[in-house]
Amino acid sequence: MLSLAVVLPLSACSPGLAANPRYATDSGAGPQGAPETSDQPAGPPAVEAPKNELSWRDCTSRVFASASVPPLPGVKLDCASYDADLDSINGASGTVSIGVVRATSQQTPADAGPLVMTTGSDVPSSVQLPAWLSRAGADVLKTNPIVSVDRRGIGMSGALDCRDLFDRQEMFEQAQFQPGDDPVANLGAVTMTATTSCTDTIAPGDSAYDNAHAAEDIERLRTTWDVPALALFGVGNGAQVALAYAGAHPTKVARLVLDSPLPLGVSAEAATEQRVKGEQAALDAWATQCVATNCPLGPDPKAAVDALMTDARAGRGPGGASVAALADAISTALGYPRGGRVDAGNELAQAIADARGGNTNRLNNLINQAETLRQTDGQFVNTCSDALNRPTPDRVRELVVAWGKMYPQFGTTGALDMVKCLNWPSGSAPAEPSELEIPTLLLGVANDPIVGNEGVAAVAATAINAGSSNRRVIWQGIGHGAAIYSPCALPPVLEYLTSGELPSTDTYCPA
Repeated sequence: MLSLAVVLPLSACSPGLAANPRYATDSGAGPQGAPETSDQPAGPPAVEAPKNELSWRDCTSRVFASASVPPLPGVKLDCASYDADLDSINGASGTVSIGVVRATSQQTPADAGPLVMTTGSDVPSSVQLPAWLSRAGADVLKTNPIVSVDRRGIGMSGALDCRDLFDRQEMFEQAQFQPGDDPVANLGAVTMTATTSCTDTIAPGDSAYDNAHAAEDIERLRTTWDVPALALFGVGNGAQVALAYAGAHPTKVARLVLDSPLPLGVSAEAATEQRVKGEQAALDAWATQCVATNCPLGPDPKAAVDALMTDARAGRGPGGASVAALADAISTALGYPRGGRVDAGNELAQAIADARGGNTNRLNNLINQAETLRQTDGQFVNTCSDALNRPTPDRVRELVVAWGKMYPQFGTTGALDMVKCLNWPSGSAPAEPSELEIPTLLLGVANDPIVGNEGVAAVAATAINAGSSNRRVIWQGIGHGAAIYSPCALPPVLEYLTSGELPSTDTYCPA
């Protein structure tokens, strides 16, 4: 039945976004002049099966249950871990445990090489993998196993526990209920304590939880497997990790699929504003869909959201919820929908309608899910390690006002989010790829509340500068990860994974 879910929507998936001539033709360009004398086959390297396997153990039921996804008939999940150097870049001693999950089906060829998937610090890869498989992702298993890699300190990779309960909750609520009229100062004081606690916990590795080190963890997996190159599928922050890997190890990449990416050197302020714009776009698209499907919120769903947030700002949030908790719950529900597009949208609408009527059970569930999925200590450490060129506290104060006007539902909480990383030790961006000889497949979502939709163009420029041809697949829906949530966006990934060749044109996928 999964194959039908992929095939049926394809009639609505059509080429669009006319390919930029600069990279529309170079994927087919070949050497000029004298004939080649190399015995190497033309095209990208093959995706080879590991020569040395990890110690896999069946974890099908546990991983599907952790992701709140029913097990899929014929799909098996195996778990393993391996040790990576704590800081192979700067030489600090010690190791960290990296957790991985391998998905196979009864159709997966025994000699097929894996597609390595990472979602970075956005959500645990081991949680997003079952969600992908429950949609169209299981079609990948017909040709290749999928191995998800949890970023260090997150999920199965030795999850961190470094903040006390009070600090963790205050950061989730952005210290809204602290006395005084300076939320930046209140949240900054809490964040200072949390930063000290976490850097003490991970010392001497406080600089070892960034994109560059996450990329080296993937390189350790490649060398453990003893394969010449990897097929990489990175989503969101995971796309940054994959891009960092391509920068450090350009000859070790057999396929490079970057879904919902951001460039490696993006500043904290620019990345946050892109996310806030994505949250607003996703809310607008959801409201339009909500009205079209006759959802429980009537003709003006955004007015219902505004009413809840207004109450929360006044300390009358449903169930005592803060504005930040509401904003995070809505963004998470839109970014990681459960079930079908309409059903997931209506579930959010019903939760808001219930809360306005005094029943907060559904909304509390969404708040708890968002906190569990996206607000762990490991995500705090990794996200702040990647936050570059952070604004000053006074700049954040300016943005709290400016963004609050420009982006009514998410601007203020988005600006305050940047306070969480202001005290973290500063880092630097990984090197961008150069002399990247394989093509790059880029995917994006028009209404992405996790990273926004501006990163694809910037990363396309990075690929071109590295000498890599590219194509784009853009889904006009709501969510984070075009290949995760759009059956239309998956066939170009399958074609590229199998052949190493990009689609002939960019692709437009309707919502």
